[in-house]
Formats: sequence, C-alpha cells, structure tokens
Amino acid sequence: MRKLFTGIMAATLIFSFAASVAQARTAYVSDMLILTFREGPGTNYQVLQTLKSNTPLTILEEQNGFYKVALSSGEQGWVDKQFVVFDEPKTQVIDQLNREKAELEDRIEALMEQSETLTARLSNQQTDAEGQTQELSRSLSDLKTENKRLAAELAAAKEAHKRLKEASANVVATMDANKTLTEENQRLSAEISRLETETSHLFRTGMIKWFLAGVGVLLLGWIIGQSVSSKRRRGSSLLD
Repeated sequence: MRKLFTGIMAATLIFSFAASVAQARTAYVSDMLILTFREGPGTNYQVLQTLKSNTPLTILEEQNGFYKVALSSGEQGWVDKQFVVFDEPKTQVIDQLNREKAELEDRIEALMEQSETLTARLSNQQTDAEGQTQELSRSLSDLKTENKRLAAELAAAKEAHKRLKEASANVVATMDANKTLTEENQRLSAEISRLETETSHLFRTGMIKWFLAGVGVLLLGWIIGQSVSSKRRRGSSLLD
C-alpha cells in the first residue's frame, strides 16, 4: 500500500513538473503596448510595474486569462494573456537581422582583408618562386657547363693515363733492355780487363824478347866486330 502511494506521488510530481516545464516558455509583450505587471491574475491586483512592447517573458503558469511570468531580472508577476505573443517581435527580428548583417559585413571585410593579404603573399611567393626558378635555371646551366668541363677533363685524364700506361710499358721494356745491356757491359768490362791483363803480360814478355834480341844483336855485332878487328890485326902483322 505504501509503495502504491509512493508511486502515485512520484507520478503526480513528474506530471506536475512536466506541465510546468511545458508552460515555461518564452513569450513577448505585443507590439505598441505598455502592459501592466500585477501581483495576481486579475485587474484587481496591484500593478507592480508596466512592461514595454517586446519585453521578453518566461511563462510559468496560466490562470483566469492571465499568465504568471518571470522577467529577465527574476521578478515574477501576472500579465493579461491577450497582450502576450509567442512569435518573436518584428523589431527584435529586424534588430537580430541587422546584428547578423553587421556581423556578416564585418566578417566579409575581415575575409576581404585576409584575401588581400593572401593575394599579396601569393604574389610575393610567386615572385620569389620565379626568382628561385631563374636562379635554379642558372644553377642548372652552370652545372651543365661544369659537367661538360669535367667530362672533357676526364677524357683528357683517360688519354693521359693511356699514354702513361704505354710509356710505362716502354719504360719497363727499356729497363729490361738496360739491365741486359748492363749485364753485357759488365761482361765486356770483365773481358776487357782480362784482355788488358793478358796484353800487359804479353807486352812485358815481348819487351823482354825484344830486349834479349837487341842484346843478342849487339853482342853478335860486337863479336863480329872483334873478329873483324882481330883479322885485321893479324893481316897487318903478316904484312909487316
């Protein structure tokens, strides 16, 4: 029983809250009016203040042709419902549109400034890109020229290397021939030395032979001279 009562109370509170939420919507004082804001739902209640046209109101409840409303300041009171409208006032719509228009114009102006800035930046970047392109073209041309020069130097170096290789082969052959000639020269030098030694020995032997021959001739001449002289003396003695 207690659970049933608790459920009924909860349902009642939920429906009441839903009803109050459904009624708590925004309304406005109708155009070209000054509406009385009273303490209660009737013309016999005291007027708290007057509300100008387009004043926003938050509807809290309805009773006897009056709405209980709350102002933006938080004050609560009652107003005659026939002077309340739920469509946004045209003046507010116009003001909102004017604000939106001004915001759009400001945004358009900012976008135009950004567009001009981007255009100038793009122009500068294009100029820089053209300058960089020209610089790259010059660099490429210089590189091609340098490449041709290096290719010519490489070809010349290859040719010089070929000639040097051939000359090296000739030098090796010349060195081999020179080695052979050196060995032959050494052999001939040894032979000449040997021949000089033998010639010197023969010369000395010949000189001795010639000397002995000379001595022999002289001795023979002396002997013959002596013999002739003896004969002459003997002949003279016979004549005497």
